[in-house]
Amino acid sequence: MGLLHRLKIYLANRNFETKRKYLIKQGCKIGEGTRFISDVSIGGTEPYLITVGKDCLISSNVNLFTHDGGVKVLNSLSYFKQRHDKIGPITIGDNCFIGHGAIILPNVTIGSNVIIGAGSIVCKDLPSNAVYAGVPAKKICSIEEYYQKNTTSFFPTATLSHDQKKSLLEKEFSKETNQS
Repeated sequence: MGLLHRLKIYLANRNFETKRKYLIKQGCKIGEGTRFISDVSIGGTEPYLITVGKDCLISSNVNLFTHDGGVKVLNSLSYFKQRHDKIGPITIGDNCFIGHGAIILPNVTIGSNVIIGAGSIVCKDLPSNAVYAGVPAKKICSIEEYYQKNTTSFFPTATLSHDQKKSLLEKEFSKETNQS
């Protein structure tokens, strides 16, 4: 692995840790090894109600809402003697991946070993060891089924340089084109 590639990995990991520490400073409880691809949006003023386990990967443009603004209508209709807020915690287990643009709503617990597809809206608890996607998020398959369905798409590229990765993938995908 070249020096430039190692430096990029160092800076990326440092950036992940910087984001993690910033969210912890805001009150979030975040486990070791959890990484945020880009800034996560926390809707509401209660970051201390958000718990994320160890070794999670949170993709870009993910929104975590501890607050539900719909109560505004009830407040305006005088359902309460004084103004109320609808607030709830969010808990995410260990070893989860949350895809780009996903929205997690209040009062939701996501189990461990969960994959949430890009653009999904999570409005209810999601049990461990499964893949969920959609609006609202629904179970697509188990983790084992996900593995079995995708075995031909997994490649050992984590330690490769950009050029090595490109070469491997071009070679792999040219085989598919030639076999068609």
